[in-house]
Amino acid sequence: MKLWELHINNFKFFTEVDNDSPLLQINGNHLLIYGENGSGKSTIYWALYTLLESSLKTNDDDIRKYFKKTGNDSLVNIHSTGRSNSFVKVVLKGDDGNNPKTFRVSRKSKDLSIRGNTDVIQSSMATDFINYRVLFQLHNLKHSKDNDLWLWFEEEVLPYVKKDGNPCLNELSELKRGPEKIRNLQGDEVFPTASLRTAATPQERRDYQKYKTYKQKVKAWNDWLKGFLSDIETKANLSIKNDFGYNFKIKVELETKFPEFTATDEKIKWFNPKIIISISEYEGIRNPKIKKPHTFLNEAKWSAIGLSIRFAILDIKLYTADFKALIIDDMIISLDMSNREVVINLLLNKYANDYQLIIMTHDRFFFELVKYKISLLRLTNWKYFEMFEDEESPTPKPLIIEETSKIQKAWSLYHRKEYSLAANTLRKAVEKLCKAYLTAQERLNTNYSVKNLHQMIEAFRTKGTANGLDANKLTKLLEYKDRILNPNSHYDIETPLFKNELKKAIETVEELANDTGINV
Repeated sequence: MKLWELHINNFKFFTEVDNDSPLLQINGNHLLIYGENGSGKSTIYWALYTLLESSLKTNDDDIRKYFKKTGNDSLVNIHSTGRSNSFVKVVLKGDDGNNPKTFRVSRKSKDLSIRGNTDVIQSSMATDFINYRVLFQLHNLKHSKDNDLWLWFEEEVLPYVKKDGNPCLNELSELKRGPEKIRNLQGDEVFPTASLRTAATPQERRDYQKYKTYKQKVKAWNDWLKGFLSDIETKANLSIKNDFGYNFKIKVELETKFPEFTATDEKIKWFNPKIIISISEYEGIRNPKIKKPHTFLNEAKWSAIGLSIRFAILDIKLYTADFKALIIDDMIISLDMSNREVVINLLLNKYANDYQLIIMTHDRFFFELVKYKISLLRLTNWKYFEMFEDEESPTPKPLIIEETSKIQKAWSLYHRKEYSLAANTLRKAVEKLCKAYLTAQERLNTNYSVKNLHQMIEAFRTKGTANGLDANKLTKLLEYKDRILNPNSHYDIETPLFKNELKKAIETVEELANDTGINV
């Protein structure tokens, strides 16, 4: 199934909207979103993340806290009155647009049923969220420290990895609590320890089995993690060579230490594993003794390691679920161009086959580059949105424009303050509108020459007025032709007057397009 609709209400940057009107009408397509900083782009990322994560929570309060106006964990829009409901809702449908499923999360009791929902849990495990932190945490390693990536794996990877069909961190949480406690000969609850193996009484020797079982579980978990990391190493090295074109290999090693505890301890002393990345081969040299690749390699090569590991994890955890998405928010904004090209090619040529892609960026060049790559591949299952802060709203709120027509493109350019380009785009929209409304004969002069734009607008006004269109709008269109649509008149594009007239001109053309039913 694919994401068909996304509804966000009074959540982070998004204010109250019509409950039945989706923020984004996606219709199962992949999404490419450009959003200025502060436009609410990342709210889409966190809305989907919060909805899916809610299925994994252990109690209802862990969900409610995000949707209450007060509290340190509130994600409710700061301008909300508190009376309006804050929620996130998704509508999924099959590829043919049928068999819809709706999932919604809020603080209301009926929406808390998302917790433990099997379908949403599976989607949460199968979906991956990648943002700038993926590489930031790698680049944040200091030379004086080992390149231990355990925290990166624990926060970014392992929450969405299964072991024996269940989230692997569930078992780890149990192991961190220590072995099941027993009652000693004095009736006290204590931890079983290795010393019970040679204890004097049969009961104590039987209790040793609980210690032994715990030790076996710890070893089994560590062995599983070691195998998981070995698979990552193999796939990442293939990616480093074949995708990124570098001549080196990495080694991913796991260092573990059994927890320490005595019988009378309240809690065990748990030691997190260490996941150490080293270079096993470099430019044909085996065992080059590069223990700290994060300081030896340049940024492009170190980034390639991080990306190769991240993509290797995607390949390993390709789970079955109703909804599988790869949601990326400015993940590769700091990458050099060669790595950007690799990532774009992987996303479009490989991962778009297994995931519904939602790619978000505040980098205009990257946005246009991805659009260009999509056009080269002649892919038609993509939608493009641009996001800005609505300057006319009394409170901050996003303005979302879908690029479906020249009018929408003109609006996008207008909000980017590229007024001259917006006016030129609008001129093309007017030309298309006139040509579509007039017959081939009506577009010609009496001498069979093609009418210029002024003449076509005149003919459009005459025919439109006779057909009942708003004569005032048609007259204004002719006025805007000289002041706005004429490229030679753009000398004053920075003045408030030009900006205001351009806005009115776009509105007029948009209204006439709607009145005539012509998509321009």
